[in-house]
Amino acid sequence: VNGETIGAVAVFQDRTEVKKLAEELTGVKAFVQALRVQNHEHKNKMHTIAGLLQLGKHKKAMDYIMHANEEWDVLMDFLHGRIKDDNLSGLLLSKVREGKELGIEFEIDKNSRWDHFPKGMDHHDFVIILGNLIENAFEAVQLSNKAEKKVFVSLDQTDDHTSILIEDNGIGMDEETIANIFKDGFTLKSEEGHGIGLFLVHEMVTKGGGS
Repeated sequence: VNGETIGAVAVFQDRTEVKKLAEELTGVKAFVQALRVQNHEHKNKMHTIAGLLQLGKHKKAMDYIMHANEEWDVLMDFLHGRIKDDNLSGLLLSKVREGKELGIEFEIDKNSRWDHFPKGMDHHDFVIILGNLIENAFEAVQLSNKAEKKVFVSLDQTDDHTSILIEDNGIGMDEETIANIFKDGFTLKSEEGHGIGLFLVHEMVTKGGGS
């Protein structure tokens, strides 16, 4: 009144259920997708091996089997050795497989490391953060007409610093999108169920004292 504040109204909204739903959708979707991709990839490998054997190319079939196993072992050793949380390791593994299915080169920085969660945060928060960011990157490269579609992920930690980097060579964002991406309900997609992912990511990063 006359330039002086004489009262205030505070409105609180419990977003616990929304957060749980988002985590469930992001996490469960990722693991279900991983199983589907694994089944598809397994069939393709079996067809390739069977074809080589039918052609009498026994050495090539053996080389193919050894290469496939070696590639898998390297990835699993990396995740077990550098990412000290099974939830994040599982999510990253599912994204590697999903990337193969979609024809996307999904690369995890070999210098990545993760051994603790920032104060006040847990794996629930980071499944949503990583899951949404990677999913958005996948969508961005799929909308691109580039022949090579790439997504790069890097996780880095010190005692008091946690950094997540997600890069892609997709379609990018215009200035209007950049200005609105963290708003609840903002989306460029026509389907229902969008517009909350980055809003939740922003909420959780802010809760952790980050930016």
